[in-house]
Amino acid sequence: MSEKELKLTDLDYATGDHHLQMVKAALPYLDIGRQRNLSMFVKAEELLRTMEFFRDNEDGMMKICALDAEHTSPRSMLSAVRPYANHQEQEMIDMMTRFLETRKGAANAGVTPDQLLALLPPDVKNQFETLQMVIQSFAPGGSA
Repeated sequence: MSEKELKLTDLDYATGDHHLQMVKAALPYLDIGRQRNLSMFVKAEELLRTMEFFRDNEDGMMKICALDAEHTSPRSMLSAVRPYANHQEQEMIDMMTRFLETRKGAANAGVTPDQLLALLPPDVKNQFETLQMVIQSFAPGGSA
């Protein structure tokens, strides 16, 4: 995904507005000093709005995640992150999603995750282990 194809997230919608987007769009037409100052202003304003948002919404912005286990699963998180990833990252996310699905099916068949991981090449196994640690850190009760 190129820089021109960046998509807004729910956090962007919650903390930004069209005026900040207008200022960002005008930045390339200003001298470097003004670009620097306005960029800092925009980021500071977004930070203030983020702090205000979470102060006013103590239970967070994604209440849907509390509805059921499906919305708190690693697969759901990978699905939500995928549109913002570049092509290579999307392939890795797809591979991890397939792995999670295979792991779930294997668990139902009595195969352990370690047995599944043993089938992978070492470099892919390392990538999965790293990604799995990241996913676990975001899971409820994780170390994040």
